[in-house]
Amino acid sequence: MGNLTDDHQDASGSHAPRASKRQWAGLIIMVIPLFMLSTDITVLYLAMPAIVSDLMPVGAQSLWILHIGEFLSAATIITFGLLARRIGARRLLLGAVAVYGAASLIAAYALNAEMLIMGRALLGVAAAAFTPAGMVLIRRAFRNPKQYNVAFAAYMAAFAGGMAAGPPFGGLVLEYFWWGAVFLINVPIAAVLFIGGPFLLERNHADRHVRIDMLSVVLSIAMILALVYGLQELAAGGFAGLPLGSAGLGVGLLLLFIRRQRTSSNPLLDLALFRNRTFRLMLILIFTAMFGMTMADMLLPQYLQLVRGMSPLQTGLLLLAPALGATAGTMLTPILAGARRKALPLAATVAIAGTASGFLVLLLPGGSLLSIIAALTLISIAGAPFMTLVSQMLISAVPEEKTGSATAVQDVTAGLGMASSLAFLGAGALVIYRRVLTAQVDGEVPAEAVTAAGENFGVPTSVVRDLSLNEGALLVSAAETAFTTTTQSGYLVYAVSSAVLVSMVLLLRRFVRIG
Repeated sequence: MGNLTDDHQDASGSHAPRASKRQWAGLIIMVIPLFMLSTDITVLYLAMPAIVSDLMPVGAQSLWILHIGEFLSAATIITFGLLARRIGARRLLLGAVAVYGAASLIAAYALNAEMLIMGRALLGVAAAAFTPAGMVLIRRAFRNPKQYNVAFAAYMAAFAGGMAAGPPFGGLVLEYFWWGAVFLINVPIAAVLFIGGPFLLERNHADRHVRIDMLSVVLSIAMILALVYGLQELAAGGFAGLPLGSAGLGVGLLLLFIRRQRTSSNPLLDLALFRNRTFRLMLILIFTAMFGMTMADMLLPQYLQLVRGMSPLQTGLLLLAPALGATAGTMLTPILAGARRKALPLAATVAIAGTASGFLVLLLPGGSLLSIIAALTLISIAGAPFMTLVSQMLISAVPEEKTGSATAVQDVTAGLGMASSLAFLGAGALVIYRRVLTAQVDGEVPAEAVTAAGENFGVPTSVVRDLSLNEGALLVSAAETAFTTTTQSGYLVYAVSSAVLVSMVLLLRRFVRIG
């Protein structure tokens, strides 16, 4: 039977040395940039209307602006997981934060969509290096089991809080500054870590015996980029030949990558990790959660603006409560981690989040904003401990020297879950939007205008300008109804995926000792 007890705790023992003030200070200067880095993932959902108006991206460029960072992060993180051992986690982290600051400047002052995509790509690469390096440093610095649980929760709370705080933070910034300011604020924060890191972060020695197999690096990057490109284009344009071919190429490269890891004397990824039952099953839970939850998180900020007429600032303030809820929920993880039987509270948190999602489906058409935000906050509080505890179980299931690689695989899994959600559920959401939009106008608006309005969520001003007053009002009203239905579908998927996760957690108790 697999073991979900904390190997880190077992190895450390109850008499492990407690962390010093310097080590806690090092954690603080790591979590602040991580918080800002994770806001970059969601802040663009709110900033996209201003970016589209200014840079005028065409075709799938809007999707690339939104998601190229996550996709490149997934593509390169396996390499960085091993590089954390090769050159040392602290050195890798400091290099990543330098790239992060430079990339933020590029994104902030982007002159066109291509330049912004490049900046977002570099931010994704920096994030890929940041995550495994940070996790290695935490595991080395916090040997005491209880302190490790708190440090791990704080690290994940920064990430979860940043993800949730992206929209409110973006709303506040966009109300008073141009959209580039959401990136510009990252620069001084990166500078603090870059300057303070050498003095406060735990130093770990580089393992010069580790060799990087460049063919494996090329295969890993190519396979993930081919997969995510195919998924991205499927989301943007439907099931066409090129996206399907790209996804198929990615699967083929994956098989070649696995074969290379089995035969290479210096594998980039130790496939023995996957023989650990706990490790495998936690990856399944992570993928399922990210697949089911990503689409709803993307739709909600747009719903508040497009349907409820909220300004970016108002949207940001409304979403502040769920953001704080995510952070608070994550900090509850040490309590769950200390429970003798983790399965039931773990399942209960997901069940609460899923139930709140179901209520949200009913509230979206005409419910008060207060009730909608209350449901969102409950989802955040209940959902955050699940992801944090599953991640901690996964990391603790592997030897310490494999921490970087395990973190990398976890992030790839989460990234592919997000990419799959945006491709398949995103394509489904756009189909729902177009069908409801067409049904609502019922032939009373010119077909060209309906087609143009169905290209993206929301009705462009240029389309309404060419219509009569009545036609324009009807099209806008139809778009609002269509997008409400689309957002409902996103949270219905969230509720169903939560039910699936509850069933999986309870079932996995038969195979893995959750507690």
